[in-house]
Amino acid sequence: MRKLSVLIIAFFVAFSIIGPHMVVEKNAENWNNASYWKYNPIGVPPEWYGKLTGLPKTEWLEGTYQNGSFVYYYDFHYESVPQNILVIPNLTKSLRISIVDPHGKEYSIWNGIVPDSLNLGTISSSIMRIAEEKCNPKPTWSQLLFHNPLKAVFAEPGTDCVFHFVPLKGTYKIVITGTFGKLESNDEPKVRILGLSYGRLGTDVYGRDVWTGYAYGARETIMISILGAGILALLAFAVGSLSVISTKFGSVVNAASKILTSTPSLPLAVLLVVVLGHIEYGLTPNDIKIHVNPYVMALIVAIVFIGTSSREIRSIVEEELRKDYIESSRAMGASPLQILRFHIFPVLLPYVVYLFAISVPGIIAFITLLGFFNVVPGFNWGTIMSTPLMAGIAKYVPYWWQIVPLGLSLGLIAYAFIDLGRFVEARFLKRSKT
Repeated sequence: MRKLSVLIIAFFVAFSIIGPHMVVEKNAENWNNASYWKYNPIGVPPEWYGKLTGLPKTEWLEGTYQNGSFVYYYDFHYESVPQNILVIPNLTKSLRISIVDPHGKEYSIWNGIVPDSLNLGTISSSIMRIAEEKCNPKPTWSQLLFHNPLKAVFAEPGTDCVFHFVPLKGTYKIVITGTFGKLESNDEPKVRILGLSYGRLGTDVYGRDVWTGYAYGARETIMISILGAGILALLAFAVGSLSVISTKFGSVVNAASKILTSTPSLPLAVLLVVVLGHIEYGLTPNDIKIHVNPYVMALIVAIVFIGTSSREIRSIVEEELRKDYIESSRAMGASPLQILRFHIFPVLLPYVVYLFAISVPGIIAFITLLGFFNVVPGFNWGTIMSTPLMAGIAKYVPYWWQIVPLGLSLGLIAYAFIDLGRFVEARFLKRSKT
C-alpha cells in the first residue's frame, strides 16, 4: 500500500505543477469578477454528466452570413431545453431575431434594439404567442414564468409544453437580420447556448468554471499543506528539544509552547490572518474575504499547531534523557547541546518525519475550515469548496459536482500521507524497542 500512497502523492504534486497550465489564466485572474462570468450558466453539472442524462451543453454557435442575415444552426437532441439563449450584438442596429424549428416553421422572437445582451429565454409576449400556437393545453403566463419559457420553443407541436414536455429534436436555425435592412458581414452578433451542463466540472452559483478553480487551486493547496507541515515539523523539533534545556532560554521556549498548546487553534489562526492579511471584496457587496499570502499562511498554520507537536517532542526528549547512556555522556563531560546533537536528534528524526506526514492532511482540513469564515489563504481548494456548501445550504442546492471531486482529492491526499505516517511510526517504534 505504500507504493500506492507514494503514487497518489506524486500524482497530486505533479498536478499542482501542471494544473494551473491546463486552464485559461484569465479565468483564474477574474475569479471574483462577476461580470466576467455573466455569459455562463449558473449552477450546472459537467458535460460528461449531461451526456449521460440528456442535458444540453453550453456552447457558442457558429454563424454563417446569408443574404444580409446571420444564420446559426443548433443541433438539439436532448430531453431538456437549455437554461437560456443569449444574443450578444456588436452593433446598435435594430434586429429581428427568429427561430426556425426542424419542421421549417419560423417563430419571431425579437424585433427591436438589442441591449448589451438579449436573453431569448425570458418570458415575453413573443414567447406567449409561440406557446399559444404550439402548446396544448395553452399555458398561462404564470405557468411559463415559473418554468423555462424555452419549452414552448423546443416542444413538439400540440403537446403539453409545461408539465409533460415532449421535445422536438432536430436542427434549429436562429436567424438574425436587420429590422430596416440587411446586415453587413462584419456586423455578426454572438449567440451562446446556456445549457444545463458545462465543461469538465460544471459551474458554481456564480457561473464560475469549477475546473478552473480545481486545477488552478491545486498549486496553493498542495504548496501550503506541504510547506506548512515542513515548517511545523522543524519548529516543533526545535522548540520541543530546546525547551528541555535548563537555561533561561529553555524556560522561555517551554513557556511559549505551553501558551500555544492551551490557545484555541481556530481563533488564533483567524487573528493571525486578520493581522497579516488584507480585506478583499468579492462578487457581491456583502461578499468580503480576508486574503493572506500563501507563504505567510503556511507559517501561520505551523504556528497554530506547534504547541501540541512541540510538547510531544519534549516528552520524547525527556524520556530519552533518563536513559543510562545519557547519564554516561554527562559523566564524561558532554554539554546539553552536545547530548541533543549526538544522542537525541537521531532518535527524534523518524518522529519528525512522521509528524510531517500526518500534519499535511490536518492542514488541508484546517484550511478548508477557514474557508467557511471567508478567510482566504490564496486561491485553493478549501476556499472553493466552502462556496457550494454555504450557498447550497442557503439555496437548498446540492452542488455535488464541486464537493465530490474536491472532497475525493482531499481524501486521497489524506489517506496517502497518513499511510506513510503510519509506516514511519512503525519503524520508529521498532527502533525504540531495540
